[in-house]
Amino acid sequence: MASLKETHIRSLASARGMNVRSLSNDNKEAESMTKATTLVEDDLAKLGENLRRAELLGDVVVLGEVLAPDFRGIGPRGFILTKEDWLAKHRTGDLKYEAFERSEITVRTYGDAAIMTSRESAKAFYKGREVPGGDYRATHVFVRQEGGWRLAGIQLSPILPGI
Repeated sequence: MASLKETHIRSLASARGMNVRSLSNDNKEAESMTKATTLVEDDLAKLGENLRRAELLGDVVVLGEVLAPDFRGIGPRGFILTKEDWLAKHRTGDLKYEAFERSEITVRTYGDAAIMTSRESAKAFYKGREVPGGDYRATHVFVRQEGGWRLAGIQLSPILPGI
């Protein structure tokens, strides 16, 4: 039996010449979509953790599998790195992390694209010299390609003291 709310909405829709599906079916469909979205967001959060660990350890195998072929990384000082540039800094041993943490993670999905934002804290050395660092806001852009999620881009922005 239809609820009073459903009957009212059907009546309004009918008066406007609209075709309305069952609200209970709409609610079930929305609930199913929410569950699917949550699963994808959970998968992307896990992928983000795998990327963090790979970056910390300099694991070019994992990084190479996850970075999209046309990946672009924008560093905190505005420089741009391609996939090969990103992998090379680890392959050569030029970049080494002492610490790399991620917090304040949010993931939003848009079909075959997703955005993960986070706060990142790192202590790293490039060619033996400490990288001026601290905390960054990071935006990761993921796309679904070849049956899996790939990192298409990352933007790092420094968090200034007092903010």
